[in-house]
Amino acid sequence: MTSRRYLKYRVTETDKKVIRKFLVHKKFSSSQLHNLKNKGGLIFVNHRQRHFNYQMKTGDEILIVMSVETPSDLIKPMPGQVDVIYEDKYFLVINKPPGIASLPAKALTSKTMANIVKYYLEQNGENGTIHLVTRLDRDTSGLMVFAKNSYAHSMLDQILHSDHFQKYYLAIIYGHMEPESGLIDLPIGIDQSAFYLRTIDHDNGKPSKTIYKTVERFSRGSLLKLKLLTGRTHQIRVHLKASGHPIFGDYMYTNQEEPLINRQALHCAELKIVHPVTGELLDLQAPLPEDMTRLCQTLRG
Repeated sequence: MTSRRYLKYRVTETDKKVIRKFLVHKKFSSSQLHNLKNKGGLIFVNHRQRHFNYQMKTGDEILIVMSVETPSDLIKPMPGQVDVIYEDKYFLVINKPPGIASLPAKALTSKTMANIVKYYLEQNGENGTIHLVTRLDRDTSGLMVFAKNSYAHSMLDQILHSDHFQKYYLAIIYGHMEPESGLIDLPIGIDQSAFYLRTIDHDNGKPSKTIYKTVERFSRGSLLKLKLLTGRTHQIRVHLKASGHPIFGDYMYTNQEEPLINRQALHCAELKIVHPVTGELLDLQAPLPEDMTRLCQTLRG
Protein backbone atom coordinates (compact mmCIF):
# COMPACT_ATOMS: atom_id res chain seq x y z
CA MET A 1 0.00 0.00 0.00
CA THR A 2 1.21 3.52 -0.78
CA SER A 3 -0.06 6.73 0.72
CA ARG A 4 0.73 10.40 0.90
CA ARG A 5 1.47 12.52 3.93
CA TYR A 6 0.31 16.09 4.34
CA LEU A 7 2.00 18.72 6.47
CA LYS A 8 0.36 22.08 7.17
CA TYR A 9 1.97 25.25 8.51
CA ARG A 10 1.04 28.87 9.03
CA VAL A 11 3.91 31.24 8.32
CA THR A 12 4.82 33.34 11.35
CA GLU A 13 6.68 36.61 11.50
CA THR A 14 9.93 34.90 12.51
CA ASP A 15 9.79 32.15 9.88
CA LYS A 16 11.95 32.14 6.78
CA LYS A 17 9.81 33.38 3.88
CA VAL A 18 11.38 31.63 0.88
CA ILE A 19 9.86 28.15 0.72
CA ARG A 20 13.17 26.26 0.50
CA LYS A 21 14.62 28.13 3.48
CA PHE A 22 11.34 27.71 5.36
CA LEU A 23 11.48 23.93 4.90
CA VAL A 24 15.15 23.72 5.89
CA HIS A 25 14.26 25.64 9.06
CA LYS A 26 11.52 23.06 9.67
CA LYS A 27 14.23 20.36 9.62
CA PHE A 28 13.60 18.94 6.16
CA SER A 29 16.73 17.04 5.12
CA SER A 30 18.39 17.49 1.73
CA SER A 31 17.12 14.07 0.62
CA GLN A 32 13.57 14.98 1.61
CA LEU A 33 13.80 18.25 -0.31
CA HIS A 34 15.10 16.29 -3.30
CA ASN A 35 12.22 13.81 -3.09
CA LEU A 36 9.70 16.63 -2.67
CA LYS A 37 11.00 18.33 -5.81
CA ASN A 38 11.73 15.33 -8.04
CA LYS A 39 9.50 12.48 -6.90
CA GLY A 40 5.99 13.85 -7.09
CA GLY A 41 5.77 16.05 -4.00
CA LEU A 42 3.66 19.21 -4.11
CA ILE A 43 3.71 22.58 -2.34
CA PHE A 44 0.66 24.82 -2.00
CA VAL A 45 0.58 28.32 -0.51
CA ASN A 46 -2.94 29.62 0.13
CA HIS A 47 -4.27 26.79 -2.09
CA ARG A 48 -2.06 27.70 -5.08
CA GLN A 49 0.81 25.48 -6.15
CA ARG A 50 4.21 27.06 -5.67
CA HIS A 51 7.91 26.19 -6.07
CA PHE A 52 10.91 26.32 -3.74
CA ASN A 53 11.87 29.87 -4.67
CA TYR A 54 8.45 31.37 -3.90
CA GLN A 55 8.47 34.24 -1.40
CA MET A 56 5.78 33.85 1.26
CA LYS A 57 4.31 36.38 3.69
CA THR A 58 3.42 36.27 7.37
CA GLY A 59 0.05 34.57 7.77
CA ASP A 60 0.30 32.48 4.62
CA GLU A 61 -0.85 28.87 4.88
CA ILE A 62 1.51 26.31 3.38
CA LEU A 63 0.50 22.73 2.58
CA ILE A 64 3.20 20.17 1.81
CA VAL A 65 2.10 17.04 -0.02
CA MET A 66 4.93 14.59 0.57
CA SER A 67 6.09 12.31 -2.23
CA VAL A 68 4.73 8.77 -2.14
CA GLU A 69 6.67 6.23 -0.09
CA THR A 70 6.55 2.68 -1.41
CA PRO A 71 7.01 0.02 1.28
CA SER A 72 9.96 -2.33 0.82
CA ASP A 73 9.25 -5.98 0.06
CA LEU A 74 12.13 -7.02 2.30
CA ILE A 75 9.91 -6.79 5.39
CA LYS A 76 6.74 -8.86 5.02
CA PRO A 77 3.64 -7.86 6.97
CA MET A 78 2.77 -10.47 9.58
CA PRO A 79 -0.16 -10.42 12.03
CA GLY A 80 0.64 -10.19 15.71
CA GLN A 81 -0.10 -8.36 18.95
CA VAL A 82 0.74 -4.65 19.03
CA ASP A 83 0.60 -2.96 22.44
CA VAL A 84 0.22 0.69 21.41
CA ILE A 85 1.39 3.23 23.99
CA TYR A 86 1.16 6.32 21.76
CA GLU A 87 0.19 7.02 18.17
CA ASP A 88 -0.39 10.04 15.98
CA LYS A 89 0.10 10.78 12.28
CA TYR A 90 3.85 11.15 12.75
CA PHE A 91 4.97 8.18 14.84
CA LEU A 92 3.97 5.10 16.78
CA VAL A 93 5.29 3.94 20.18
CA ILE A 94 4.74 0.32 21.14
CA ASN A 95 5.53 -1.86 24.15
CA LYS A 96 7.62 -4.77 22.84
CA PRO A 97 7.41 -8.09 24.67
CA PRO A 98 10.60 -10.06 25.34
CA GLY A 99 11.58 -12.86 22.99
CA ILE A 100 11.06 -11.10 19.66
CA ALA A 101 13.63 -9.24 17.56
CA SER A 102 13.16 -5.65 16.44
CA LEU A 103 14.11 -6.21 12.78
CA PRO A 104 14.62 -9.27 10.57
CA ALA A 105 18.17 -10.52 10.23
CA LYS A 106 19.50 -10.98 6.72
CA ALA A 107 18.02 -13.98 4.90
CA LEU A 108 15.65 -14.74 7.78
CA THR A 109 11.87 -14.71 7.58
CA SER A 110 11.05 -15.08 11.26
CA LYS A 111 8.45 -12.75 12.72
CA THR A 112 9.83 -9.53 14.22
CA MET A 113 8.28 -6.35 15.60
CA ALA A 114 8.93 -4.67 12.23
CA ASN A 115 6.84 -7.33 10.45
CA ILE A 116 4.04 -7.02 13.00
CA VAL A 117 4.03 -3.20 12.95
CA LYS A 118 3.96 -3.21 9.14
CA TYR A 119 0.85 -5.42 9.23
CA TYR A 120 -0.71 -3.19 11.89
CA LEU A 121 -0.12 -0.03 9.85
CA GLU A 122 -1.45 -1.51 6.63
CA GLN A 123 -4.57 -2.86 8.37
CA ASN A 124 -5.23 0.68 9.60
CA GLY A 125 -4.90 2.21 6.15
CA GLU A 126 -1.41 3.55 6.81
CA ASN A 127 1.70 3.38 4.67
CA GLY A 128 3.55 0.20 5.61
CA THR A 129 7.03 1.65 5.15
CA ILE A 130 9.05 0.80 8.26
CA HIS A 131 11.05 3.62 9.84
CA LEU A 132 12.58 2.17 13.01
CA VAL A 133 13.73 5.00 15.30
CA THR A 134 14.75 2.95 18.35
CA ARG A 135 15.37 -0.76 18.64
CA LEU A 136 15.69 -3.23 21.49
CA ASP A 137 17.57 -6.51 21.83
CA ARG A 138 15.45 -9.62 21.28
CA ASP A 139 15.11 -10.35 25.00
CA THR A 140 14.79 -6.76 26.18
CA SER A 141 11.22 -5.58 26.61
CA GLY A 142 9.65 -2.14 26.54
CA LEU A 143 9.15 0.98 24.49
CA MET A 144 10.08 1.16 20.81
CA VAL A 145 9.48 4.05 18.40
CA PHE A 146 8.49 3.75 14.73
CA ALA A 147 8.19 6.85 12.54
CA LYS A 148 5.40 6.81 9.97
CA ASN A 149 7.28 8.62 7.22
CA SER A 150 10.77 9.78 6.31
CA TYR A 151 10.12 13.35 7.49
CA ALA A 152 9.10 12.23 10.99
CA HIS A 153 12.02 9.78 11.03
CA SER A 154 14.46 12.56 10.22
CA MET A 155 12.95 14.86 12.86
CA LEU A 156 13.19 12.16 15.53
CA ASP A 157 16.73 11.20 14.52
CA GLN A 158 17.84 14.79 15.02
CA ILE A 159 16.73 14.77 18.68
CA LEU A 160 17.48 11.12 19.44
CA HIS A 161 20.58 11.75 21.56
CA SER A 162 19.50 15.05 23.07
CA ASP A 163 17.50 16.18 26.10
CA HIS A 164 14.44 16.20 23.83
CA PHE A 165 14.53 12.38 23.66
CA GLN A 166 15.28 10.74 26.99
CA LYS A 167 15.28 6.95 27.44
CA TYR A 168 14.92 5.29 30.84
CA TYR A 169 15.34 1.58 31.57
CA LEU A 170 14.67 -0.68 34.55
CA ALA A 171 17.13 -3.49 35.25
CA ILE A 172 17.43 -6.09 37.99
CA ILE A 173 21.07 -6.73 38.83
CA TYR A 174 23.08 -9.07 41.01
CA GLY A 175 24.29 -7.35 44.16
CA HIS A 176 24.24 -3.66 45.05
CA MET A 177 25.75 -0.67 43.29
CA GLU A 178 28.07 1.47 45.37
CA PRO A 179 27.34 4.31 45.44
CA GLU A 180 23.62 3.76 45.04
CA SER A 181 23.44 6.28 42.19
CA GLY A 182 25.99 7.69 39.79
CA LEU A 183 27.43 7.75 36.28
CA ILE A 184 29.13 4.89 34.45
CA ASP A 185 31.50 6.46 31.93
CA LEU A 186 33.36 3.68 30.09
CA PRO A 187 34.11 3.38 26.35
CA ILE A 188 32.52 0.42 24.55
CA GLY A 189 33.94 -1.47 21.58
CA ILE A 190 33.48 -4.77 19.76
CA ASP A 191 34.69 -7.83 21.65
CA GLN A 192 37.45 -9.42 19.55
CA SER A 193 36.36 -12.89 20.68
CA ALA A 194 32.91 -12.55 19.06
CA PHE A 195 31.59 -9.84 16.73
CA TYR A 196 28.14 -9.84 18.37
CA LEU A 197 29.53 -9.08 21.84
CA ARG A 198 30.63 -5.73 23.22
CA THR A 199 33.25 -4.98 25.83
CA ILE A 200 34.97 -2.11 27.60
CA ASP A 201 37.73 -0.90 25.27
CA HIS A 202 39.83 2.01 26.52
CA ASP A 203 41.93 2.10 23.35
CA ASN A 204 39.40 1.89 20.52
CA GLY A 205 35.96 2.03 22.18
CA LYS A 206 33.40 4.77 21.63
CA PRO A 207 32.52 7.11 24.54
CA SER A 208 29.56 5.64 26.45
CA LYS A 209 27.70 7.08 29.43
CA THR A 210 24.91 5.63 31.56
CA ILE A 211 23.30 7.28 34.60
CA TYR A 212 21.96 4.85 37.20
CA LYS A 213 19.88 5.10 40.37
CA THR A 214 18.98 2.33 42.82
CA VAL A 215 15.20 2.07 43.11
CA GLU A 216 15.06 -0.91 45.48
CA ARG A 217 17.61 -3.14 47.22
CA PHE A 218 17.04 -6.85 47.78
CA SER A 219 19.18 -9.22 49.81
CA ARG A 220 21.11 -10.40 46.74
CA GLY A 221 20.11 -7.96 44.06
CA SER A 222 18.81 -4.50 43.17
CA LEU A 223 16.29 -2.82 40.91
CA LEU A 224 17.93 0.04 39.03
CA LYS A 225 16.59 2.88 36.90
CA LEU A 226 19.01 3.85 34.17
CA LYS A 227 19.17 6.71 31.71
CA LEU A 228 21.12 6.41 28.48
CA LEU A 229 23.25 9.41 27.55
CA THR A 230 24.68 7.57 24.53
CA GLY A 231 23.26 4.76 22.43
CA ARG A 232 25.84 1.99 22.06
CA THR A 233 24.91 -1.61 21.31
CA HIS A 234 24.35 -3.54 24.58
CA GLN A 235 25.41 -0.40 26.48
CA ILE A 236 23.54 -1.03 29.74
CA ARG A 237 24.40 -4.73 29.76
CA VAL A 238 28.12 -4.09 29.22
CA HIS A 239 28.31 -1.19 31.69
CA LEU A 240 26.61 -3.16 34.45
CA LYS A 241 28.83 -6.19 33.84
CA ALA A 242 31.87 -3.91 34.02
CA SER A 243 30.62 -2.51 37.33
CA GLY A 244 30.64 -6.02 38.78
CA HIS A 245 26.84 -6.23 38.88
CA PRO A 246 25.52 -7.85 35.67
CA ILE A 247 21.83 -8.15 34.90
CA PHE A 248 19.87 -11.16 36.14
CA GLY A 249 19.41 -13.68 33.35
CA ASP A 250 21.90 -12.06 30.96
CA TYR A 251 23.50 -15.32 29.83
CA MET A 252 25.39 -13.60 26.99
CA TYR A 253 27.40 -11.55 29.48
CA THR A 254 27.47 -13.89 32.50
CA ASN A 255 27.71 -17.35 30.90
CA GLN A 256 25.48 -18.72 33.63
CA GLU A 257 21.90 -19.93 33.63
CA GLU A 258 19.45 -18.08 35.88
CA PRO A 259 16.56 -20.23 37.16
CA LEU A 260 14.50 -17.21 38.24
CA ILE A 261 14.16 -15.63 34.77
CA ASN A 262 14.86 -16.89 31.26
CA ARG A 263 16.10 -13.63 29.72
CA GLN A 264 18.02 -10.52 30.74
CA ALA A 265 15.90 -8.55 33.24
CA LEU A 266 16.01 -5.32 31.24
CA HIS A 267 13.02 -3.17 30.26
CA CYS A 268 12.72 0.18 28.47
CA ALA A 269 10.21 1.69 30.87
CA GLU A 270 9.91 5.36 29.94
CA LEU A 271 10.48 7.79 27.07
CA LYS A 272 10.32 11.55 27.50
CA ILE A 273 10.03 13.06 24.03
CA VAL A 274 9.55 16.65 22.99
CA HIS A 275 7.36 16.08 19.94
CA PRO A 276 9.49 17.35 17.04
CA VAL A 277 6.48 18.73 15.16
CA THR A 278 4.02 19.92 17.81
CA GLY A 279 6.48 20.73 20.61
CA GLU A 280 4.36 18.78 23.13
CA LEU A 281 6.22 16.98 25.92
CA LEU A 282 5.30 13.30 25.86
CA ASP A 283 5.98 11.19 28.94
CA LEU A 284 5.37 7.62 27.76
CA GLN A 285 5.60 4.64 30.08
CA ALA A 286 5.40 0.86 29.86
CA PRO A 287 4.76 -1.08 33.08
CA LEU A 288 7.27 -3.62 34.36
CA PRO A 289 6.51 -6.93 32.58
CA GLU A 290 5.23 -9.94 34.44
CA ASP A 291 8.48 -11.92 34.52
CA MET A 292 10.47 -9.02 35.99
CA THR A 293 7.68 -8.31 38.48
CA ARG A 294 7.81 -11.95 39.63
CA LEU A 295 11.58 -11.75 39.93
CA CYS A 296 11.32 -8.68 42.18
CA GLN A 297 8.74 -10.42 44.35
CA THR A 298 10.99 -13.49 44.67
CA LEU A 299 14.02 -11.42 45.57
CA ARG A 300 12.02 -9.56 48.23
CA GLY A 301 11.46 -12.94 49.87
